[in-house]
Amino acid sequence: MKRIFVFLSVVVVLVSLVSCSMVEPTRRITVTIPTHPWEIASGQNLWYTLKWTCGNEITSMHISAHERVISIDVPVGETVLVAAYPLGDMSPFGGAITPLDENPRLMLSQNDGALVAELMNVDRSVTHQLNYTRLREVILKSTEDFRCIDRFTVLRDLQNGELADTSIRISDVFEVPGFVIPNGIWTSEFICDASFVVWENLTSPVRLPEGVFRYLNPEMGRILVLVVDSRGETYSYMRPFLP
Repeated sequence: MKRIFVFLSVVVVLVSLVSCSMVEPTRRITVTIPTHPWEIASGQNLWYTLKWTCGNEITSMHISAHERVISIDVPVGETVLVAAYPLGDMSPFGGAITPLDENPRLMLSQNDGALVAELMNVDRSVTHQLNYTRLREVILKSTEDFRCIDRFTVLRDLQNGELADTSIRISDVFEVPGFVIPNGIWTSEFICDASFVVWENLTSPVRLPEGVFRYLNPEMGRILVLVVDSRGETYSYMRPFLP
């Protein structure tokens, strides 16, 4: 019996050692979410859903309306993609930490958010060791607005390991004609976009790439959602503003 007990004890110790060795080391980083244009327009803070890659999974947490600096533990030795979605599903602020980054502080941006949101949908084997800094540099040679890149070409070449300057193609930007909405100031969710100042219930024409664009009228408590498809066709609808 004694030999059996000793044997089982050794097995338990070995299993414990193996289990501990399989736990990935982590480091703590500080993520900062900038002020959203709607917070300035409405005087109300927004809540967020924060998502980040952890190994082959995506972890998420709720960020209250009064939190803007969050500390999270991320794996060492891999590129970590981070995105903060206003009100849970709007266009995110984003950023990335690579194994080469020694600074534990990450300031998110809407420009990076447009790219990071797409990368989070890619097979993790492609982005696990991604040189995000290099990717940004390649894109910035062609455009300063990451919403305007041809996502298909970039993601295809990333998956094939063929990222180059030629991988970056600029998507079409469409002329969106004026349309009827209630009078007032409709503030864009994007810092880089102009707001609608509407008189006589008609907007001015705008130029936008394919995507979803939201505008807030805080006095009405309404959000205008404007959708531009790949052919430049548009449609819109209203929803309540629930910060």
